[in-house]
Amino acid sequence: MSYCNYCGVELDKTVTSCPLCGLTVGEKRVVTHEWKSRQPIFKDKIASEIGTMTAVQKRKLFWEISGIILLSGIIVTLIINIIVNKNVTWSKYILVASLSIIASISFFTFLRRRAFLLVLGSFISNAVLLLLLDLISSNIGWGTKLGIPILISLYALILVVLWLIRISHRRGFNILAVIFIAMGLFLICIEVFVSLYFNNTITLSWSIIAASSMIPISTLLFLVHYKLKSGIELRRFFHI
Repeated sequence: MSYCNYCGVELDKTVTSCPLCGLTVGEKRVVTHEWKSRQPIFKDKIASEIGTMTAVQKRKLFWEISGIILLSGIIVTLIINIIVNKNVTWSKYILVASLSIIASISFFTFLRRRAFLLVLGSFISNAVLLLLLDLISSNIGWGTKLGIPILISLYALILVVLWLIRISHRRGFNILAVIFIAMGLFLICIEVFVSLYFNNTITLSWSIIAASSMIPISTLLFLVHYKLKSGIELRRFFHI
């Protein structure tokens, strides 16, 4: 059995030329640059298309691909769970987590330039996630009594930081100082809610130490920001 020297089609013994490209059996044809240019490599084409997309189109593409992957994972895990256990058991956790991830990606994709709505949507999706996990875990109560209060304190501090950033006329090291202060307050909130959940009383120990360590860092950052705002160069401030 012979093959065409140009396109590789298998040829019968009775034919004298290739039925696809017309090349005579035994003849050799040089592959020209023009022919190669008509057959672009698939991966190069994809890379070229992605390179010409806008940032909004890239985020939307990421959202679509992520949604397809996560929804496919939900369907597959549900099917496996039903086949193996004859009921929906462990796949409920994957279902809830995947839906929460899809919601978070959706908020980031479509509300990226609206900080307040982005934070609010992220809070709602995470709060629903905790409540559903609490519910499918025989309603233990950690989601409403521990998870939600910590989540509220976290997002409240995020909103305060975003508000301070928005009203700040000159942004620099002062923003980092505010973030460090917010981190210290969040650690205190965590210990408050954890102690209330497990001991029914407020006990502060490690969080006070951790939050106190943030004070000198924030003070230094505020001082650097003030000096730079006053016109002093950074190298001169640190005597470099």
